Amino acid sequence: MNEDAQPMFFPVSGLKLLVMSLVTFGLYQTFWFYKNWQLFKAATGRDISPFWRAFFSGIFFYPLLKEIKIWAKSYCVAPNFSPFMLTIVWIGLLQCVRLPKPYLLVSFFSIIVLLPVQEIVNKLNCVAAPSHNPNSRFSVGNIVTIAVGGSLFVLSLIGILMPAT
Repeated sequence: MNEDAQPMFFPVSGLKLLVMSLVTFGLYQTFWFYKNWQLFKAATGRDISPFWRAFFSGIFFYPLLKEIKIWAKSYCVAPNFSPFMLTIVWIGLLQCVRLPKPYLLVSFFSIIVLLPVQEIVNKLNCVAAPSHNPNSRFSVGNIVTIAVGGSLFVLSLIGILMPAT
């Protein structure tokens, strides 16, 4: 293993993934997809478009999880998730945004599907690129996003949960 090796997939702590996804109303998940495909492309040299794969994440969710599982096994990291089941659950949770208030809040649980995947990604990256930056600290930009997005998130929750007048 090369000490200067780049991570195979996007390194980020579970806490940071969770917080940033919630305060950006799920947009961080799209960024997560983009970064995973971008690093995967760099690591494998495959001719793919990370932008379009992130944009159409509903279509490319399963292939990404499948690649993560394949690469984790190749580095002797035991992946403890089913790409098919997580894809079904993730798409189902995202569809809950169509439910009436307050049940649409269930859609925010879609981030929970990514957490076990990210745990495997972080283990894989530690083996494949031991000196990589684990991306567990919140940057100034993250903190500003948390302040603004968190405020909007709380106001949205209040609006959704308040009884109609």
